[in-house]
Amino acid sequence: MEHAEQQAILTIALLAAFADGSKADAEREAIRRMAESLGHEAGGAGLAQLYQDVLLKRVSLADAVGGLTEQGQRQLAYEMAVCVCDADGRQSPAESAFLTDLKTRLQLDAVASAAFEREEAALVEAVE
Repeated sequence: MEHAEQQAILTIALLAAFADGSKADAEREAIRRMAESLGHEAGGAGLAQLYQDVLLKRVSLADAVGGLTEQGQRQLAYEMAVCVCDADGRQSPAESAFLTDLKTRLQLDAVASAAFEREEAALVEAVE
């Protein structure tokens, strides 16, 4: 995966983390792990710059989604956003609305998305 696609996926994850207007440590930790798994320097200037871009609204969801051209990348971005929203417990109404909008913008396969959502809901249920 190219650097630009990694940036887009992490930007979407950050937007998901801030969708409910709160800053949860569990969500920050989830993003840090995602950055590492993508080969991005989790504590580095690149991630800090992405945080700034999101907080200062220098990047939009449309910009980030537009950077993902492959179906697999779009599905990964959605799944990571769901995981970030669920990192601190059940999704808030604001997080659910964000994820619904994201799914529409990413033009995801409804069957694949529904299967992932069921699995994620079961995991959240088990943790609670």
